[in-house]
Amino acid sequence: MWRTLSILALWSCAGTGELEEPTSERAWNGGLEDLEVLGEVRGFRFARSIIHLHSPWSHDACDGEPLPDGSPDLDCLEDLRYALCTNRIEAAFLTDHPTHAAFQPYEDLFHAQPGDTFLPSASAPIANAFDCDNGHRVHWMPGIEDELMPIGLDAHVPGDAAQRDQTYNDGSATGLQAAVDAGGAVLINHTEGRESADLLALQDAGLTGVEIFNLHAMFAPDIRQDDLGLEALGWVEATRPFIHPDETGEPDLMFIGLLMEQAPSIEHWDTLLARGPMTGVGGTDAHRNAIPLETRDGERFDSYRRSLRWFSNHLLVEGEGPEIYEEAVRAGRVHLVFEALGLPVGVELSLEAGGETYEIGSDAPEGGTLTVGCPSLSADSPQGPRAPEITVNVYKDGELFHEGCGEVATDGDGVYRARVDVTPFHLEPFLGATPEVYFEPYPWAYTNAIRVGL
Repeated sequence: MWRTLSILALWSCAGTGELEEPTSERAWNGGLEDLEVLGEVRGFRFARSIIHLHSPWSHDACDGEPLPDGSPDLDCLEDLRYALCTNRIEAAFLTDHPTHAAFQPYEDLFHAQPGDTFLPSASAPIANAFDCDNGHRVHWMPGIEDELMPIGLDAHVPGDAAQRDQTYNDGSATGLQAAVDAGGAVLINHTEGRESADLLALQDAGLTGVEIFNLHAMFAPDIRQDDLGLEALGWVEATRPFIHPDETGEPDLMFIGLLMEQAPSIEHWDTLLARGPMTGVGGTDAHRNAIPLETRDGERFDSYRRSLRWFSNHLLVEGEGPEIYEEAVRAGRVHLVFEALGLPVGVELSLEAGGETYEIGSDAPEGGTLTVGCPSLSADSPQGPRAPEITVNVYKDGELFHEGCGEVATDGDGVYRARVDVTPFHLEPFLGATPEVYFEPYPWAYTNAIRVGL
């Protein structure tokens, strides 16, 4: 899906050099640390989640050949399971394309392997759980991505395979309702390419949330140019220090050459929030089908492990299990965190009003005071001797409202959300020969919003 001949030609010799081991305070880690370091907040703990994820049931996954001999590619599936374990993903919301997924029995969408556990039971599964060698447990739930993106489906939509395929391709309120009836929380994929009028109509029909960042959009030349107003292949040069065999940057950090705010999606999100609750999430959209070339670390450019390491959705949950993860998404208790830049500790937005505490995703009365977290970099994140520069801004109705963290009084009704930025001085040992090129603020975390007096 992301592949172009020009990219393949440019990196045709990738993988011929050696990866230098930089001097650092904390060496680069190919996986993510346990979120236990974040502690608890008012009884909630944090669960790392990937939303928008393709398995071999998607027709274009696994280099476009996901079903050799008619069965899922087990090597590709194992890469996906390894990535979920290595990056300590607790809740993985699969979103396969209906071209294959609609034609499979619902129970087969889980890709269950020996030793896995259906939840709540084998006779009524809504999730599959498996244990990793590192002691982590992964839960994954089936979903679909086409015109809409329902996650956490409890069953297929009604009908035979062809009818299901047609329903999953229906981006109208009718298709949305069918997915809701099948237990799904319905999200909008690729918000950057949508029309406001269509989004507003779907909101009225019961839309749960929208992507406020999509990884595929940062690679795809047509989306970059047509929907984001960026140079079609501008990311190629921006990622050169991390990919080219003559360079020395940590290959995982190629993401820093892609990372920026996706303004069209954020603008759509703010418009929807002004009318009603709307969860914002990050869509990883990993297929392992972009560029099958090997980088200097010996791993393919677009491995599942690499893609899933770049960012995730931190869910605020009470307990464990598929219903709990889905409820957190529905409620908007989600921080989008770009963990390629390190793990921020202390991201928070809450509101005190009338003796009550309102979490992100809530509707709250007027007159309250926001608590805005003052994040720091986790001590176990990869880092050199220099400290990062971290800033926090609060936005009201999409406009900058307050700079800084701490206690912030609200100013009338409106929609309040926070964004954390980081200037990654701490990544200097991993940024190649000219690290100063990347010493600028990058989005590090987005909180979901609190709607006040609306």
